[in-house]
Amino acid sequence: MKMPGLLIAGLLSLGGGLPAPSQAQATAPPVPEYVMKATYLYNFMVFTEWPNPDSSAPNTPREGLNLCVFGQDNFGSALSNLEGKNVNGRRLSVQRLNHLPGIKKCHLLFVTEREAPNMQSIQSSIGDAPVLTVTDSPLASTAAIMLTVDGNRLVFDVNVQRVKKQGINLSSKVLQLARSTN
Repeated sequence: MKMPGLLIAGLLSLGGGLPAPSQAQATAPPVPEYVMKATYLYNFMVFTEWPNPDSSAPNTPREGLNLCVFGQDNFGSALSNLEGKNVNGRRLSVQRLNHLPGIKKCHLLFVTEREAPNMQSIQSSIGDAPVLTVTDSPLASTAAIMLTVDGNRLVFDVNVQRVKKQGINLSSKVLQLARSTN
């Protein structure tokens, strides 16, 4: 499925202060679905605060951020293009995982449709670690963020209780753009 180019401008304007789309942008070709989803994942990371691993030590260097895909990866180069990008002064690393060990090292974990039926095991493995879980499958309803294609738009719902349980702080800007927060 392809998504309209205007949605990227809308989500990116959260942090970039992009001007309103011009007439030329309004006729831009559609953006492929997984390019759009990768953009949302990146922006979720930009507008999320994770607890410092050792907040008691002053001047502790901040580690990089790990964006992980758990299961069959349909993103292709869309996520690879994010490798090394700066996210609030931290270097973004993209990892593709097929096994539960190691998911606690993720800051954002995208659970693919194939792995969605295993969400209970995934959540158990994560425990209370500060991992923001995102999915596009209704089978993983306990994820913190659910991406959904609605007509020709990509929308998302936020499970605020899950976000709080993980000790993560989502920006109010993300919550305002969510279709629902429950």
